[in-house]
This record gives sequence, structure tokens and C-alpha cells, in this order.
Amino acid sequence: MIKLVVTDVDDTLVPESCMELNPEYFEVIKKLQDKGILFVAASGRQKTSIKKVFAPIQDEISYLADNGTDIVTRDFAKSMKFEEGDYAKLAKDLEVLGDGFTYMPSKPDWNYVDERETEFHQLILSYGCQVKPVKDLSVLSDISKVSLYHPDGIPKEIEEKMKDLWSDHMDVCIAGRVYLDFTRKGCNKGKGVEVLQEHYGILPEETVAFGNADNDIPLLGRAKYGYAVGNASENLKKAAYETIAPMEEDAVLAKLKEILADLEK
Repeated sequence: MIKLVVTDVDDTLVPESCMELNPEYFEVIKKLQDKGILFVAASGRQKTSIKKVFAPIQDEISYLADNGTDIVTRDFAKSMKFEEGDYAKLAKDLEVLGDGFTYMPSKPDWNYVDERETEFHQLILSYGCQVKPVKDLSVLSDISKVSLYHPDGIPKEIEEKMKDLWSDHMDVCIAGRVYLDFTRKGCNKGKGVEVLQEHYGILPEETVAFGNADNDIPLLGRAKYGYAVGNASENLKKAAYETIAPMEEDAVLAKLKEILADLEK
């Protein structure tokens, strides 16, 4: 019996940064929730942005925002922040990476950008986020996630360098082609699902999850039925229970309909 459905957003339900979800999802999600299933949108996006994607039902679903560090559901909320001092040290390492790189610290409900990075600011606004330009990113506090950005994609050598420097203290993971995300060690989408499972008494065997990128590996690891969309990374496909059709074919919608049909038998 399925009791929990958790899905990534970008390149799983909609193209990267897109705000328009196939309206048929809303009808199916409502029917699933009427059957007692908890539906959760899990994303590297800010909660405000995810809510805009699910606008017609935004108050009826639950959220694992900022890569799982901002957990909000009908009767429960939790935020998972960096350990004291780690953000300031990470900022120093990111600021010396050179031209083209910028980074975005986040806390629940706010993303922060360097006030000089006007193009990046506009990009983040296109996700429907609440954004604050600041003069000095390094002095911020109570940060829960950092996204390193490069418009041409994160080079493999930079990914490996950051993992070598920070994997003992943080989860460091590619989140789409142009972002490398940092969260407190063990704090990710998978941890967020674990928190919800414990809170509501739901087992991994009663959980379905969908994703597309490496940062969804912990998410699928908390679900017996973990599905990778056809356009997913090879690493995620290896971790998945099954690979389904690509995002462009509304593969998650088709699988949700299958689940609903089984419940209605």
C-alpha cells in the first residue's frame, strides 16, 4: 500500500526553471491525496518557487525545498542549517574559483546573490524565487544550502576539487548541469524523506519517489519504488528501482495514474 509519493521538480516534472506544470497533475495529485497518500514536492528550488509551480494545490501538498533542508508539511516544519562556521569557510573557497563562477547561499524563503551579478540575479528570479542582492555574501548566517553556479556547467575538476575539500563536512552534489549544491552532511532530499517517514509512520516499502539528477540518489534510496525519468543521469538510473520514460513525455504523470488506478481497483 503506497502512502507517500515524493518527486523532484526540474527536469523530472518540468524543464529546468519552467513554472508551468501540466494541469492534469493537479487533478491526479488531489485524487491520490483523497486516497490518503501524502504528496511531496522535493527540489533544490526555494519553497516559494515550488509553490508557484503547484499554485492550484499549493496549500494541499508538502515540500522538501532547498534540496531537502527546508521541510514543510501540513502539521510539521523543520530546517537543517550548516554547522557553525562551515558556511564562512566554504564561501572563501568558492570566491577564489575565478571568472564565470558565482554562488548563491539560501535559507528558508530567501536566496542571496552578489549585487554585482545582475544576470545571475535575473536567472534566479525566473524560477519565481524571493531573492536578496547583497554586497558581501560571505558574512551571511543561518544558511542551509549553497549552490555554486557556472553558465557553461560545472567542470568535472571543480566538482572533484570541492568534494575533496568538503565531503567530510557536507553533502556535495551536482544538481542539474549548471549547479553544484552544498548542504550540511547527511542533510539532503533523502534525509528530508526520512524525517517525514518517521513523523508519519511511513515505511520505505510504502514510498514512491521520482528524480533525474545525482542529488536525487538519496531521495530514491528512501523509497522501495524509486523511479528515474528517461533523461536522468546514469548514476541515478543505476540507483533506481526502474527507469521510466523521459520528462518530456510526462512520465511521472503516467506512473501516478498507474498508482491511482491500482488504488481504485
